[in-house]
Amino acid sequence: MKETMILKDLNQIKAFAHPLRARLVEAFADAPRTAKQVAEIIGQKPTKLYHHVEALERVGLVRLVRTQKKRGTLEKYYRTVARRFMVDGRLFLTKGNDKEVFGEFRAMFMTMLENTMQEINESISEKLICPGKRETEAILIRKHIRTTQDQVAKLEQKIHTLLDEFTAAREKRGDIEYGLTLVFYPVARNKKRSQ
Repeated sequence: MKETMILKDLNQIKAFAHPLRARLVEAFADAPRTAKQVAEIIGQKPTKLYHHVEALERVGLVRLVRTQKKRGTLEKYYRTVARRFMVDGRLFLTKGNDKEVFGEFRAMFMTMLENTMQEINESISEKLICPGKRETEAILIRKHIRTTQDQVAKLEQKIHTLLDEFTAAREKRGDIEYGLTLVFYPVARNKKRSQ
């Protein structure tokens, strides 16, 4: 599995823009799984997922990593082709289909944010988020920083290293699984010239 895959095709971005497919990518990134196993994790019927898994495979986001016979059926295990995905900025330099490209890019962000809100709502309903209890508090940070492109690259690498450290940790009974949505985006360009 590659560390990072650069999305260069609009169809790949469209796949991420679909709420269910985005959740599938997250589930297949953790470990090789069957559509049935992922269905149990995300609370869907397996028959609803097969078409979406095939679509993700078709655009090159997941791949079949092994098959296994079980009780007369063939189980197919899929995994994402990379641990993380980034969008190639050159995709936005195309002419003619700018509205479609930006629309799909916007939809991809909305899908990720909507999936985050859905998880937060479920956590609140299940009383996993309880204000006042440190182990079940949600943390919300919103901040603007001003830095160079080189510093952004260093920050991104540090974040990935830190996240890899925590995702590689062994699970113990009673551990709490946390969700993290990190959106890093430019908001303004400094118009002052250095002297």
